[in-house]
Amino acid sequence: MAGRQPVPGLRYDLTATLDDRVRALCAAPARQGELAHPIHAYLGGLAAMPQPIGDFSRALGLAFDAGPVLGECRLSFPGRLRVGQAYDATVEVLDLTRKPSRRFGRADHLALAITLSDPSGPASLLHFKMITPVVDDG
Repeated sequence: MAGRQPVPGLRYDLTATLDDRVRALCAAPARQGELAHPIHAYLGGLAAMPQPIGDFSRALGLAFDAGPVLGECRLSFPGRLRVGQAYDATVEVLDLTRKPSRRFGRADHLALAITLSDPSGPASLLHFKMITPVVDDG
């Protein structure tokens, strides 16, 4: 299922208030200037998906309610996340593969790329891998 066309997501409005709250919750230093905390690549990526991650997964035929496991999360920054900026999200299914699993018997492995972009181009990229147990219906 690799190579699907990117799906437009929602907008993520990265406000100073939101950044301040995130910094307070994780005991990060106060913001100096306009650069936002890098965790917004993750938070904004998931928040700006075209639908919640559970619904998105179910639409792909995954048994999300059986208990997905985060397999991997990598953040990269081709640009900069700044407070006071709205970012458009793009979600791309990179791979969806069913594999044998010692823990689950069989599991679906989903790899997503979620890009947050502003008018100057991509600011952040979230590579997100999730492992979902396969549930047999009968």
